[in-house]
Amino acid sequence: MAEVNDSVDVTAADSSGPTSTSSGPVSTSYGHRTSVSNAKFEVEKFDGSGNFCMWQCEVMDVLFQQELDITLDLEGKPDDISEKDWIKMNRQACGTIRLCLAKDQKYFVMRETSARVLWQKLENKFMTKSIENRLYLKKKLFQFQYKKGTSMLKHLDNFNKVLADLQNLDEEIKEEDKALLLLNSLPDSYDHLTTTLLYGKDKIKFDDVSNALVNNEYRKRDQHVHRDTVSEALTVRGRSDEKSQTSQGRGRKGRSQSRGASSEKRRPAKDECFACGKKGHWKKDCPNKKDKGKKESNANIVHSDEEEESAFTVTSSGSYSDEWILDSGCSYHMCPHRDWFATLQEFDGGVVLIGNNNPCGTKGVGKIRLKMHNGSIKVLEEVRYVPDLKKNLISLGVLDSKGYRIIMEGGVLKVVRGAFVAMKGTRKGNLYALDGCTVTGRAVVSHSPDNEETDTSKLWHMRLGHAGEKALQGLVKQGVLKGAKTGKVGFCEHCVLGKQSRVKFGTAVHRTQGILDYVHTDVWGPTKVASLGGKHWFVTFIDDFSRRVWVYTMRHKHEVLDIFLNWKKMIETQTGRKIRRLRSDNGGEYKSDPFFDICRDEGIVRHFTVSGTPQQNGVAERMNRTLVEKVRCMLSNAGLGKAFWAEAVNYACHIVNRLPAAANDGKTPLEVWSGSLPTDYDQLHVFGCPAYFHVTETKLDPRAKKAIFLGFSTGVKGYRLWCPNTKKIVLSRDVTFNEAEMLKQKTAQKENVRPSITQ
Repeated sequence: MAEVNDSVDVTAADSSGPTSTSSGPVSTSYGHRTSVSNAKFEVEKFDGSGNFCMWQCEVMDVLFQQELDITLDLEGKPDDISEKDWIKMNRQACGTIRLCLAKDQKYFVMRETSARVLWQKLENKFMTKSIENRLYLKKKLFQFQYKKGTSMLKHLDNFNKVLADLQNLDEEIKEEDKALLLLNSLPDSYDHLTTTLLYGKDKIKFDDVSNALVNNEYRKRDQHVHRDTVSEALTVRGRSDEKSQTSQGRGRKGRSQSRGASSEKRRPAKDECFACGKKGHWKKDCPNKKDKGKKESNANIVHSDEEEESAFTVTSSGSYSDEWILDSGCSYHMCPHRDWFATLQEFDGGVVLIGNNNPCGTKGVGKIRLKMHNGSIKVLEEVRYVPDLKKNLISLGVLDSKGYRIIMEGGVLKVVRGAFVAMKGTRKGNLYALDGCTVTGRAVVSHSPDNEETDTSKLWHMRLGHAGEKALQGLVKQGVLKGAKTGKVGFCEHCVLGKQSRVKFGTAVHRTQGILDYVHTDVWGPTKVASLGGKHWFVTFIDDFSRRVWVYTMRHKHEVLDIFLNWKKMIETQTGRKIRRLRSDNGGEYKSDPFFDICRDEGIVRHFTVSGTPQQNGVAERMNRTLVEKVRCMLSNAGLGKAFWAEAVNYACHIVNRLPAAANDGKTPLEVWSGSLPTDYDQLHVFGCPAYFHVTETKLDPRAKKAIFLGFSTGVKGYRLWCPNTKKIVLSRDVTFNEAEMLKQKTAQKENVRPSITQ
């Protein structure tokens, strides 16, 4: 084994060889390659027993500085370098590598003139890439654990060495896997840090974990030094006070005894133990202490745990979270963001205790607006402004005192008043995070800084009939929404105005095996305003297996039977399957004698709801609600009158069949129905957006007319447009859309919502 100090100084200069000690800059050209460096590098000579990967990395860095690394990458000479220069570069690279080897390791490469061949020989000898070695290193990585007494910095170094060894064997470990394996290697005392780092995240980076561990290590060191300094100061002061008390009021005898005690017992040095007088440890770590020592030791352990927990709290809160935590332990609603308050009365409101009884000052109280899971806006009143707080907290106790009920089941928390769900939260770890976000000023607080991406997501949000973020994100993951990367939409006023929810009934499960095994149907209406075609009603048919929906508008309810027969004939002809069961409510349109006779003749089993409980027809009821909500949103967004409701409901049906459904495990109804994902998303456009269709008139007349996009017509490969000038529906395939105009209007709108009050 070579001596520890057996190293070589290597100068990065091409002209004078790898060991040049030229005092000035040197410039040498090999084709387009020029070196102008005279820096020295000290590389420890490799004797075969050290870390080959680390030595290899250092030598590679030297070769790179000398601009000789190309000799390791290429088998043959590059075209822009002459043969003579290529040979010289190889000899220089070989010389650099050999000078970094111990004498015992030079023998089997001493006559090599090709740097690439020399390098490969070293790798073959010292870096085994066999399956056994890969198994050994992977096992070492997966079983890697923190060794008691090791500093966290050393632990990270050891972990990184294992990763480097695997990378040198061409084994790539995913970023998230590295982070999780590092967290798994930590002792139980770091559980708080692990929970904090993973809280509310779908992904985690290795650098985030390692940086948090390093910061925590330095913080603990600073606290330890501070605690020891304070402890020493208190101890010295206590001994001084004791001497003072002994000498006071005792005359000469007292003073004599005090001097005697002082002379007999000298003051310990800084690194001596106050208990036994020996060097090398402190009193708190003294092995000679018995019961008293054990008691003090236990107290220290508790103190250390409290400090560690506090450190983790600080680590977890490097940046304020935009999430709201539904907390049963806090006495008030609290928030650290001053700009989130719609109204704020500032005053000094005393302190609140958080975490491990850390005091935080209250600087005011006010109101904050929140966008809920269903798009509605709630106002949170009497919110304390606590600047030093690291989380946004909603007090469940306050909500309970205001008459709300708290329901927790299946990882979901609901705040309910009567039949309405005021708030909803999802469990993350042991905490419940609000399903919603904060409305501040004219926009919702958003995580995405990319305005262009946000606009793209908003555009798809409008194209898909104001679909929810979850559905958008599902389609983004499948790559069918061009330009959208996250699916984050932010605040949408039209969703606020068009949507609301109530506490849902239990969902019945129908174990259907295929399409048309079970069909749900329901009638909606009447509307006070007739559609453009004079319709007041619509009827829906929903396939339970795929959740595909068909919508037909009607003038009167008695048209249901004729529509059902036409739909039944069409759908059974297209699929080759028969409708087996039909579920509806007790409406007279479904309970007529002709309807019963036809179902009996066709072998269709009828299922009805109990009178007065439409919730038993939940699939159809929820579908109608979904369609009508989209109609409201699209009409509001487009600024169109209620007469366009039929056009909107038909387009909403077209969209719903192309959105991921929870009942289908995230698949779209059309995907389940046909077995393939729809591919026509590029044909979707924002309902009501300006559209210019091609016309052929005289040579000097405009080649296009302006209209409004309303959707598609069944059986026609073209777009359905409304021409305001002629008050007629136009079908055209040559259309130019101006969706950007809708996006500009949406962005420019002032927030004008009428929030319901949540205290």
